[in-house]
Amino acid sequence: MKLRKFLYLYLALWLAFPCIVIIIWMMDYNLLIGTTGTAFRIQGILNCIAAVCGITLAFLHYRETEKALKNKITLAVIAAGTAFLLLCGNFLCIFFDGFEEYHSFTSPDGIHTIVIMENVSLISGQVTLYERVNPLLIYPKERIITDDGYRPVCAGKYSLVWQGDTVTLSVANGAGWNETISVTLDKRR
Repeated sequence: MKLRKFLYLYLALWLAFPCIVIIIWMMDYNLLIGTTGTAFRIQGILNCIAAVCGITLAFLHYRETEKALKNKITLAVIAAGTAFLLLCGNFLCIFFDGFEEYHSFTSPDGIHTIVIMENVSLISGQVTLYERVNPLLIYPKERIITDDGYRPVCAGKYSLVWQGDTVTLSVANGAGWNETISVTLDKRR
């Protein structure tokens, strides 16, 4: 049956995605599509589709078995277990992804794109400057530590100065002074 093959193929992709993301992280890159498509958000979407596929496969298997009470209970347990795993997996994805904010900026000549990620926690904040390598990957270049809970780019307390292949980022750190980093980006030809 073609539907089963498609569902199994999707579940294989779903299982492979975290492995692909780990390989990307091991190479010091991050996955980011646009400014919202982080690896955890993509995984959350894949989890929802995988839950539907798993329940569909269980239902297709149930249709081919005798309609005994034992089989009905098995189907219900599989559906409930799949829904529970979906909720747990998506909770973790939201937890790991929930405190980051991404902003994208393109150089005046249109050659370079940087992404600034703001991450906050109870004890400090962090501003990380990434260079966009391609539409899917970003590479970290430099970090600035800010005061707890402070997001200078969201607050508009930053400046960007482009000079050829170099960008200078200055942000308010939330404690009354500015932090500045200057990064030379890879030349694109």
